[in-house]
Amino acid sequence: MKDDRGELDLTKQVDDLKLQLNTYKVLMGDFKKLIWENKKLESEIIKKDNLIQGMQKIITDLSEKK
Repeated sequence: MKDDRGELDLTKQVDDLKLQLNTYKVLMGDFKKLIWENKKLESEIIKKDNLIQGMQKIITDLSEKK
């Protein structure tokens, strides 16, 4: 459907702003999900790094006892 309203029509401007606002809300929701996923991955990396450091310490301790 073609929109005959001109750029100075206030109702068209309001409709355009509402559409823009809804788009921003969707983008913010997606961005928040990405941040959450990033934090979960960061937590997993830290856990695995701590595990590796613990294993390295055990190996070093066992090697020194020989």
